[in-house]
Amino acid sequence: MALRILTQINYSAGVNPEGDSGLYFLSKLLLSIVTIEIDIHFYVLVPRRHEQLWGTSLKHQRITPIALNLEPRLHGGSFMFDPADLYTSFDFSRFDIDILFLNQPETAPALLNFLNRQMFNCVPALSYIHWFDTRPPGTPKRETYKPALLGTLSGSLISTLVGVNSQFGKEQIIKQAQIWFNDATIDSLRSKLQVLPPGIDAAEIMSVLKDRGSNSSHCRILVNHRLLNYTGVRNLLTKIFPKVWEERGDFSVHATNPSKAILPRAITHKPWLTVATLEKVEYLKLLGDCDIVVAPHKATHWSISTLEAICAGCVPLMNKESFFPEMIEPVLRTMPEVLQKHINERWFYHRGNLASRLTALMDNIGKEKAVASEFAQKAILVYDWKNIANVFKEQFFEMEKTMVSMPEMTPSLRRILEILLEEGSISKYDILQRLRWRPKDRTIAWTAFRKNLKKFCHESADSPDAVFQLKEEWRIYLMDLVANPLLQKK
Repeated sequence: MALRILTQINYSAGVNPEGDSGLYFLSKLLLSIVTIEIDIHFYVLVPRRHEQLWGTSLKHQRITPIALNLEPRLHGGSFMFDPADLYTSFDFSRFDIDILFLNQPETAPALLNFLNRQMFNCVPALSYIHWFDTRPPGTPKRETYKPALLGTLSGSLISTLVGVNSQFGKEQIIKQAQIWFNDATIDSLRSKLQVLPPGIDAAEIMSVLKDRGSNSSHCRILVNHRLLNYTGVRNLLTKIFPKVWEERGDFSVHATNPSKAILPRAITHKPWLTVATLEKVEYLKLLGDCDIVVAPHKATHWSISTLEAICAGCVPLMNKESFFPEMIEPVLRTMPEVLQKHINERWFYHRGNLASRLTALMDNIGKEKAVASEFAQKAILVYDWKNIANVFKEQFFEMEKTMVSMPEMTPSLRRILEILLEEGSISKYDILQRLRWRPKDRTIAWTAFRKNLKKFCHESADSPDAVFQLKEEWRIYLMDLVANPLLQKK
């Protein structure tokens, strides 16, 4: 029976829509889920300005993009909700919603209020905290970020389940929540938070690993994060790399600059540095050409780009004070003990020893790349989106079980069942027409009627329209129920 899920693109700045991490996460997850599960249909609210590009990225029979006027997070899009635009663009008379899935929960209260109170449904929400940006104490931005953090926490509390990408992130979220909420609320939030890490496109990355070139005396270093202070990249470009360059001068650095940040020439005009935002094909080639990926950030809770580089065979140098130990742990425990020790000692840095750790990797790059190649093959198996998608899929179906159904003696339900028995197959649109209901006319949740219909009917997820076809094994039961509902009372 079809499970219909409404979700929304939450994107960064819009200056590089093809490389946006929000689109990447959602498109890979949704496409992986519909590949392994034929009974799920996604409705995806996409920004109207990027409708063609992102519609292509989400192209699948069981994914329906719906264009709205959505702004990026940089321009307040995390809190943007236009009920008139949604009501006009999403056909509530034809489409059905079982679950709301939001990659960033700030808009969960507004959407749930609209769907369940104004539109008379009873839809649960699975939110996902992909970003939860904090700033160090004493910095001006710490105060300005509080509304966004509180918005995320409020949306999480109103959701049925909240996915987080790491245990590290979960604890950081709880730590922030303790500033505002009492112990009972913290316990409620903690019970909702569940670690659901993102994945990587295994086929895409395997091709890079397979075509990886041979060793070179010139070490190529990749920095594939935003060129901002909070990621730690500015410190790399202005302090760490210049220091190492003065000592040896035998490496190059490429910074991908995915958000197209504008940096002063004093930072970018260096003989060892190139800065460029790349198309996907060029970026994959770069992954295959680079020897080391440096991951300095600790303010975020996951890094798909670092994971991709690791799976492509790059030797990682990662911040030990962040989520990175947790990210590689499922792969690390599959490695021989001697290599586990090697990786723990050489692939992490702690504050002041970043430059020395980087130098040590470059001095022994041949052996490090051999270990990285073995690690990459195991990491691809662990973090293949198809495996990750199974976990998300199971959560969606578990949430569906919590939805209530309508008592079978309800007159409105009996009228619907009479129509179903008469027609054999009928769409939601036709049911509403026959009963002279508009989507907002009812005072009883349509979701409950839908739960009954899903019990008695087949419904294909291939179409965006909800169409119910009677299961013949229920025909006699329903005929008796419609004729004399009191006989079915329990």
